[in-house]
Amino acid sequence: MAQLTCAEHDKMIGYVSQLTHAIAVSLMNANDNTHLAEYTGDSFRDLTRIAKINENLWSELFFLNKENLIAEIDQFSASLEGLKRALVENDETELKRLFVQSTARRRLFDKKREAR
Repeated sequence: MAQLTCAEHDKMIGYVSQLTHAIAVSLMNANDNTHLAEYTGDSFRDLTRIAKINENLWSELFFLNKENLIAEIDQFSASLEGLKRALVENDETELKRLFVQSTARRRLFDKKREAR
């Protein structure tokens, strides 16, 4: 079992919990979802499951950790912009590098979970 300081905990929660909720909420709010259910597959459903959110609880949690959450949103935005830039610049090499990196990081994550 890992032990974290309060500051480490808040930073980690900002990333693994609050940022993921912010992304899911933003994804659901980024587009008019009137006919979404007719065209959506499992990947979208899985990614946005946590967007069905308790607004009172989560707004309080976001504000209590807002400095960490804002920093994580900025870092995520920069990563998404990097992916966008690869598309705009038709940089297939960079796009594939990002995919390979994400795949490797996910595999490492899966291995660590399986080892428990």
